[in-house]
Amino acid sequence: MSTPHPDDHAPVDATAAAEDTQAALIDLANSIALVPQAVPPEGEQPPEGALALPVIEQDGNRYVPVFTSDDALAAAGADPDTAIRVPVVELAVSWPQDDLWLAVDPSTEDGIALPSDLVRALPQYAGIGTLGRPKGPEEA
Repeated sequence: MSTPHPDDHAPVDATAAAEDTQAALIDLANSIALVPQAVPPEGEQPPEGALALPVIEQDGNRYVPVFTSDDALAAAGADPDTAIRVPVVELAVSWPQDDLWLAVDPSTEDGIALPSDLVRALPQYAGIGTLGRPKGPEEA
């Protein structure tokens, strides 16, 4: 008689994977993003509160790179002192309607890319409705 041994190719528990994904999206939605900004030409100042979304293109997709730490931002070659810190949920509430992906910590091995529809859904993971305010009963 043999005892079954789990092997490396056993199917992943789908429920646990879904819970891990949801937990990661909740953490991301409630985190602060560092958005790299280009240094304006000397003598020019961007408007107060302006946020320029840097866009990179790879394999036919357009991404906005954001970082969750100064170290991750510096590893990508950007200057943490020029980055704007913004809650991820605020980015998501006003995310453009076009097919623009969000690349989170793209310079790290743990980096992830989210399609635009998932970015726009992040406020729901933070307990905020799609209108940028706490979810009401009609949105629950």
